[in-house]
Amino acid sequence: MELDFTSMTERIKGSSLNIKSGKWRAFGWFLLTNAMILLSLAIISSGALIGLFPYVLLLGCAFPFIALWFSRWRAKRSHSIHVINVSDFRSEEERSLYELVESIGRKAGLAQTPQIGVYDSEEVNAFATGATRNRSLVAFSSGLIDTLDERAIAAVAAHEIAHIANGDMVTLSLVQSVVNTIVLLCTLPLRVLGWLAFWLADRNGEWVYGLITAARWLITVFLVFLGSLAVKAFSRRREFEADRLAGELIDREAMVHALDSLRSRAPIVLRSQKAFAAFRINGEKRWLDLFSDHPSIERRIARLRQGAG
Repeated sequence: MELDFTSMTERIKGSSLNIKSGKWRAFGWFLLTNAMILLSLAIISSGALIGLFPYVLLLGCAFPFIALWFSRWRAKRSHSIHVINVSDFRSEEERSLYELVESIGRKAGLAQTPQIGVYDSEEVNAFATGATRNRSLVAFSSGLIDTLDERAIAAVAAHEIAHIANGDMVTLSLVQSVVNTIVLLCTLPLRVLGWLAFWLADRNGEWVYGLITAARWLITVFLVFLGSLAVKAFSRRREFEADRLAGELIDREAMVHALDSLRSRAPIVLRSQKAFAAFRINGEKRWLDLFSDHPSIERRIARLRQGAG
């Protein structure tokens, strides 16, 4: 039976929540954090290494933001997404889905409707990505469209729109940039010592260089691991907030219903799709939330019901 979101779309229409993007607040924290890093670097090195900071910061920021800028293109390619063409709907179900997402986007205060796509997969999932509010994409798996009911799909769409309206993709890139900068700064002295040992020392220089390189590798792995925990912790907070906003855009019980529908459906994340795992409605299950970029569905439902209370 074909899905029809007309009644859900009519219920959503009304006054806009005008959700303010959190990216500027995150950018303020980004500047403050890097200012503290710069101050610490100045104190520790007596000012000698301050000149290197802009280059390290540039290297730390480069990859996350380049990846973010091309994220929509990469998502379409890695998932083979069919983007709904507003001037040529393939079916009434496509039209109805587009109108649903469009109405949710308007209620969230988006000036432009995100691109909406469907990708062929058995997994029951959806995700959002994009560099800005006006350059974003919401994608649904065919498994989700075929499995969930209209109410659950509408709540999933609201959750993904909440990510876009809240500027979560930019904020996550800022957090990753800070982590990269800290890792680069902490390992820079060992890298310099390794070079000096290799070029200036006697015939034992190669042995010293190898020892320093091994130490730098171990420290880098440890710092990257700690940084990933920080990024995942932020990602979990972002999921709770997107659930809350989705509850305001649709209704809280619809969001609970959607999460409950996803409870027993383990997501399938291929290697080529790992980059978008943090932006999915349903994350991979871990034995401990600490190592996951999504809270457990049980915790998410409990948080929504706690908010209702």
